[in-house]
Amino acid sequence: MREHLDYQQSIQEFKGFVSFRSKVALWLSAVVLLCYYVFVLSIGLFPDILGYRLGPSSITLGIMFGIFLIVLCITVTGLYTFFANQYFDKRQDEILQDLEQSGALEDLKNGKKY
Repeated sequence: MREHLDYQQSIQEFKGFVSFRSKVALWLSAVVLLCYYVFVLSIGLFPDILGYRLGPSSITLGIMFGIFLIVLCITVTGLYTFFANQYFDKRQDEILQDLEQSGALEDLKNGKKY
């Protein structure tokens, strides 16, 4: 009975981990997509505002918002990479070792459903 409990506990832990990792990726993607679509919508609805020049230069609010989007995408990618390297990969290895020790990993590879 103890071995079966380890099976279920290891599998539930893995499912929870995958769910958490997916939620982080979805939230970061949602932030980028929301900002991108706000930018595209504002081009269509408020072109005069995005065309407003900043000082005597040819730089406009639209250019600044575009640069912000590029920096945002780089930052979000860096955040996810940092989390993946510092937490996700290590935690995944730990959980997979637990699954292997309990024997559940072999069952999952053979197609057993839990």
